[in-house]
Amino acid sequence: MLFERFRFHQGDIFLIAFFIYSCSNSLIKAAVYNDLSSSMEHMITLVIGISIYRVAMYAGRHIKEQAAGTQTLNKALMIAFVPAILAGFMQFFDAFFVHNGFSKALTSLFSEQVYHNRIQMLSGEPSWAALHMITGGLLIYFLYDKQNKRSWMVIALALLLIMTFSAYAYAVILIAFFIYMLINSKQRLKMLVIMGLMFSFIFVLVPFLIKTFGVSGYYTHRFNLDNMSLDYLMRTDNSFFVRFVFPVIGFIEFARHPLTGMGGGFYYREFADTLLQYFDVGLKFREVSDMVLRTPEMATSRNLYAKLFSEEGFIGVVLFFGFLVSIFKQSCTTQYSKFVFAICLSSVMNFDSYAFIDFWLLIGLIRGGFFATEPGLPLVPVKEQRFSVSSVPQAQYPRMEPRL
Repeated sequence: MLFERFRFHQGDIFLIAFFIYSCSNSLIKAAVYNDLSSSMEHMITLVIGISIYRVAMYAGRHIKEQAAGTQTLNKALMIAFVPAILAGFMQFFDAFFVHNGFSKALTSLFSEQVYHNRIQMLSGEPSWAALHMITGGLLIYFLYDKQNKRSWMVIALALLLIMTFSAYAYAVILIAFFIYMLINSKQRLKMLVIMGLMFSFIFVLVPFLIKTFGVSGYYTHRFNLDNMSLDYLMRTDNSFFVRFVFPVIGFIEFARHPLTGMGGGFYYREFADTLLQYFDVGLKFREVSDMVLRTPEMATSRNLYAKLFSEEGFIGVVLFFGFLVSIFKQSCTTQYSKFVFAICLSSVMNFDSYAFIDFWLLIGLIRGGFFATEPGLPLVPVKEQRFSVSSVPQAQYPRMEPRL
């Protein structure tokens, strides 16, 4: 990529400025805290994230411009998702019909923890698998719909996504629809209807499936409306506690250091003391107590926005959100690209690493113009030509000799 004639987009000045500021701020704080390793880890994730973004933007432009680009991407998506889809359906039939655990032998080759009665495909976590399915489903649907085709992979991914029983994945889609409704002035009534149907799906159909298949686990009570109180979930659900409290601690740190934050990679510096001060009820969860009492340096905000506010402060927040605003204003030219952008914004509410592939992949494709046409229209827009009198060929008349 470094040897290609390719440059960042004009609006990417915010991203470049954020990269420079974040690295400089982190190194300064590393000198203060005497902790260079945390700063280096932070900068590496930044390099990885921006590299993914740059490659995705480059690929998006080339796929759009080349005649065989669509077919090439179709093949790549088949290679990426068919093995995982097959593994997912193997887990589905094992968990809900066969019940002998034969799929665990395959899954354990890729994951240290195999979940019972949940679809995790070849991932280490059902929620991770679900987010990858959302990303892949968006790309596959877009490509096939443009060719007036229907892909069996989209249907397969949708079914497996439901059976992950990932409350986080459901929330990502629901929040994305809400964001899309806010940024899109059209079809807001339709979006409200869709959101109502999704609420019904989450709290009516999903509990029905859980009861029908006899699914049991710590995650099933999240779909019971009787257990929706914040106090109950904080006292009983380790995963909910971590996903809710850790980001809150990030915003508390921002309130203490509003201008430049804690410095990139240093969220953990005040994590343990803040949790003991305000949220010590979480110490009964082993994951929380180990992180507070044994390995506080491993603590992360679990939310990219909380990480931004906590570590980068007001300056970093302005630069990063300036980059996102430029993406939306300059590159979200279609309804589909706006929805993909909304998915990007909602997907990082439980992932705080700058090396999060799905986020940068979709953002890069948006910036590269990959979603520049709506599904169902030609992939490459027809070039418009202005009418000009000078472009009309002048009529040629035979030369007449003067009469005598």
